[in-house]
Amino acid sequence: MSGCSRRQFIAGGAIAALGGTLALAGCAPMSHEEAQEKRKADAAGGASAGTATTAIGEGMGKHGTFTVEVSANDGAIDRITVLDSRETPGMGDVAMEKMTKSIIDGQTLNVDTVSGATLTSMAFLTAVGSALDALGQDSEEWKNRDYQAWESDVKLPEEADVVVVGAGGAGFAAAITAANEGKSVVLMDKMGVYGGDTCLSGGEMAVPGNWIQVTQGVEDSPENLISDMLVGGDNKGDPELVAIIANGALDSANWLTYEGGISWKHDLMQFGGHNIKRSIIPITHSGSEMTTKLADRAKAIDSITLIDNTQATELVTDSTGKVVGVKVKNPVTGEEAEVKCKAVVLATGGFGSNVDMRVKYNPEMDDKILSTDSVAAQGDGIVMAEKIGADTIDMEYIQTYPVCDPETGALLYVGDVRLENYGILVNKEGDRFVQELDRRDVISNGIKAQTDGVAYLLFNQAAADATGLVEQHADEYENSESRGVIVKADTLDEVAQAQGVDAEELKKTVDAWNQYCADGKDPDFGYSAEMNTIEEGPYYLMACKPAVHYTMGGLHITPKAEVLTVDAQVIPGLYAAGEVAGHKMGTNRLGSCSMTDIYTFGRIAGKNAASYAK
Repeated sequence: MSGCSRRQFIAGGAIAALGGTLALAGCAPMSHEEAQEKRKADAAGGASAGTATTAIGEGMGKHGTFTVEVSANDGAIDRITVLDSRETPGMGDVAMEKMTKSIIDGQTLNVDTVSGATLTSMAFLTAVGSALDALGQDSEEWKNRDYQAWESDVKLPEEADVVVVGAGGAGFAAAITAANEGKSVVLMDKMGVYGGDTCLSGGEMAVPGNWIQVTQGVEDSPENLISDMLVGGDNKGDPELVAIIANGALDSANWLTYEGGISWKHDLMQFGGHNIKRSIIPITHSGSEMTTKLADRAKAIDSITLIDNTQATELVTDSTGKVVGVKVKNPVTGEEAEVKCKAVVLATGGFGSNVDMRVKYNPEMDDKILSTDSVAAQGDGIVMAEKIGADTIDMEYIQTYPVCDPETGALLYVGDVRLENYGILVNKEGDRFVQELDRRDVISNGIKAQTDGVAYLLFNQAAADATGLVEQHADEYENSESRGVIVKADTLDEVAQAQGVDAEELKKTVDAWNQYCADGKDPDFGYSAEMNTIEEGPYYLMACKPAVHYTMGGLHITPKAEVLTVDAQVIPGLYAAGEVAGHKMGTNRLGSCSMTDIYTFGRIAGKNAASYAK
């Protein structure tokens, strides 16, 4: 999510503003006491009466520092312009737009943060507050003004043909497909923003036979992916469900391109467990490329009602056991309602952020292990479905991603240099301990066995330049560097010393690796792809440890995405797609197969729900 944006928000809505970052001289932030004094002086002398003034404020968001310009006229805010932000598209920018409307409408900083973008929301309030202080106003007084709620201009319908719960990738695929089948659809999400874990992901998608493979002369097939997925999951996944994912991959990628308007990089990635390069990459190297465009597509379809802050709490059934509605609650206001329908698609994701639920099924996955997942990944859909008799399967299989921030648990996308065949993983002793392109569970378990349960990814400037990932994820890099999670230096001695890694052993490891590259063979761990040397500096050394990333278990479904009971009977009118549905990945999910799954089964669920709704 690199790059800068300038967005202008005014009362009554938001408009994009063109141009570069503005600068304002003489507006250094004032202290709280100075702001109070200036406000008193202005009030007494009328210094700002009838004039419009502007000031700059700064906040530290999820993806680094951003600045806003606040314009006030006669003491009232009439415009807030985000000058420089790298917050997640579809999440951070949406949060700032919603909060701007509340701030301007109520002339107060006593407004709600936006669930799903809490860090951005808090940083935005800090930035606006500091700008107000610079204007000679009192931000603390603004925080104590009357509360202003953000009210959606979308009204929840009392009924629809199909209700889709969860507006991530699977939910968008299901809703758009059902709508294209001529059905009215409500697509709801409990958070204040859309996208779920899909938006937070890198968006890479395993697609055998894709157009890039064709142009590069790479031969691949659905059968090849089926084999990789089954073996990668220790043959515990359902072969029939796996075959549906693999055979539907290319069609789903084309659907994303032509229905969703998704753009792709002209490159491929090879994740651990795949025997070939087959994963296509969104142009921004982020799942937000998918969810923001799918949200726009959903909003453009008249038969879809897309609504946020609407949490499904209960599935409603009739006397025969058919699902005929969904009870919902607004988590901000507490308001409750019910939407009657003919079919429901659950696309609520997994339970990676629910520690109690994780420990219930796998005691090893306790609160000592952080998570990459959205706070929304609480297993809501699983719990609701279980209450009407749904079966679950493979719940004990919980995956950790190996290259995550040791302090926050966030997935480190700069670390994807590893997946583009650059870099080596070493321990504190400076030694390699695993094949860098092995399965996620193998690498994660390898890291856990090292000193302090931490590994270090070493790569150099040549790798950074070849992949473009340091520049592309500059926000993440700057944040990580500021905390010492990643260090950069001209010599191996310097990066090793900064991270507490044995420098002499690290240099021996690099020499051995470079020789393996020259020989074209890794006798230690059998590196499974093209090998690239680590020669001249500057060098980067990134600390990383595993974090919960994906829950393989979930609702037991049929090949039609129908949810089964504990007696293996179909629950009429209930479908599930994406991470909420289990038994597809076995004990371990291969990287980039989630995107293939959610769009393939999301579309299947949407089509079959629409058909059932007839």
